[in-house]
Amino acid sequence: MKLAKLAIGGCLPLFISLAHAGSPEMETTVVTATRIEQSLAEVLAPVSVFERADIERIAPLDLQELLSRATGVSMLRNGGRGSATSLFLRGNNSNHTLVLVDGVRVSSATNGSPALTNLPPELIERVEIVRGPRSVLYGSEAIGGVVNIITKKFHDTDGVKPFVQLSAGSNNTLKALAALNGGNADTQFSLSLLHDETDGVDNTTSTAGRHGDDDAFEQQALNFSLVHRINERASLYAMYQQSDSENDYDANCYDNAWNTVECAPYGDNSVSVGSLRGEFLLTDNWKLTLSAGRSGDESETEYRYVDPAAPRGDIFKTTRKQGGIQNDFTLGKAYTLTLGGEYFSDTVKSTQNYDQGERDASAGYLQWQADHGLIDYVLGWRPDNNEQFGSHNTRNAAAGIDLTESIKMVLSYGEGFNAPTFNDLYYPGYGNPDLEPEHSKNREVEIRGQQSWGRWSLNYFTNDVEKLIAYNPITFGPDQINSARIKGVEASVSTVIALWHIDANITLLDTEDRDLGRELRRRPDRQANINVDREWDRWGVNASLRLVGSRYEDAANNDELSGYGLLDAGISYRLREDVSLKFAVKNALDKEYISARGGSLGDYQSVGREALLSITYNP
Repeated sequence: MKLAKLAIGGCLPLFISLAHAGSPEMETTVVTATRIEQSLAEVLAPVSVFERADIERIAPLDLQELLSRATGVSMLRNGGRGSATSLFLRGNNSNHTLVLVDGVRVSSATNGSPALTNLPPELIERVEIVRGPRSVLYGSEAIGGVVNIITKKFHDTDGVKPFVQLSAGSNNTLKALAALNGGNADTQFSLSLLHDETDGVDNTTSTAGRHGDDDAFEQQALNFSLVHRINERASLYAMYQQSDSENDYDANCYDNAWNTVECAPYGDNSVSVGSLRGEFLLTDNWKLTLSAGRSGDESETEYRYVDPAAPRGDIFKTTRKQGGIQNDFTLGKAYTLTLGGEYFSDTVKSTQNYDQGERDASAGYLQWQADHGLIDYVLGWRPDNNEQFGSHNTRNAAAGIDLTESIKMVLSYGEGFNAPTFNDLYYPGYGNPDLEPEHSKNREVEIRGQQSWGRWSLNYFTNDVEKLIAYNPITFGPDQINSARIKGVEASVSTVIALWHIDANITLLDTEDRDLGRELRRRPDRQANINVDREWDRWGVNASLRLVGSRYEDAANNDELSGYGLLDAGISYRLREDVSLKFAVKNALDKEYISARGGSLGDYQSVGREALLSITYNP
């Protein structure tokens, strides 16, 4: 009932008003939803895609800004750039979204969430966001969905080309990106180097001691990719990315006797990911893919104590290794069978004493896809064997029905599961070794259309999660909610009106802790994005509006944080074919808002208005 009122009285009329004129969209292909390449119109799952052209037009300062524009995504950051950031997809926990970089898991094995700050958008070619459970293909962590980040590649075959971009802006922000790309008919490579720094803002409202100073952020990153075609039936793909960063933050500091001492804390962080993949067309209807990957997440806390005898900070090093095999069989024109297997190994090393520091898992997966014209469907099954928690089976089924030539209805059911993280289980003074894996069941109906004026979609879903892991303020540690339900309505539209490209989406959520009858904390009940852009010869302009509804900071639903709206704008000018200028303004109205509470440190603050001027050389 709550969702119905929100949908009728909220922003849905906007989509009706937009759907009147325009031109057709270019075809987009995705790989994440089914692990094989399909057109966006064929995929029986809700998917959002950011292409490289979208990223350049938006000019996001970080990955959070880019992802927050997608349907169903809400972000929470503890202050300015470089601060801890959480991704909530469809109202699920932040560690319920599996984040991949070129198919490799990059979430920390300790807290289960990725260091999004260390994944700079300048090194990204495209992002695919699949909403809804994907455990049947990816296993643990995919209850809410999957975000697959595809790193920058080079696709031309006519020699070597440089690329340079320099940016400067508010808060003494400086960015420098240099790349060298090259290739021929058989081999292409791309090498990119990035430096990014800013003085930042004060992350919290506390002004005690050194808390009142700005919290700076600095990052250096590298990305390398290589594609080699052995012959018409075999290709190799390799990539490596590393990002090293340092960020200041606010925290209360204590000596060994738990006396408060003065300090200026900061964190050293490093995220690396590498992969090697081979694709082999063994016969005309049999494709074999072999893959191996490794990701590392290292963080070290330093406090800059005034007293040099005070204790040092903690060190956390997590390593995730994976290997996989996938067979895709095309059986006639109507059927595709996918058979695969995976192996994972997680390792934790820390100055903290974890009772266990290693965990292995293996899995197989089967997927059957059929296209019978007016009706197409997909069935999937995956058995996972976790060294610590035993066997878990997940299933999914989806059917698409063509109501007309341009309108399709999709009905789907999907299951998910998530193993507790090492922090949830073993972090000293916090973990609970009795936690059980979380399980979910998602039911969904989608109606989508692709007309001459553009495309649109409308989704309704219900996701029931059992044994949901949540923070318990009474025990100061993780606990489990026996049953939680997340219901939602999503709507999106993309069209062109009078040469203006318009993309808009709305998400309405109703979350419930069914044990207590309360809303889940930090989930906004509604949010919307409207993005517009247009080009004239050498000029281009764009603007976006993001609206975020209210949400509760506490599990008891006593502390409600107000909603807010953010307006961004940008203008670009092409000086010549290979040189362009861009000026972007973030939070143009200088809106102040609270993203979350910081306990004794007060509230986590918003960044405020920011401006960035960039010049790009791209021959």
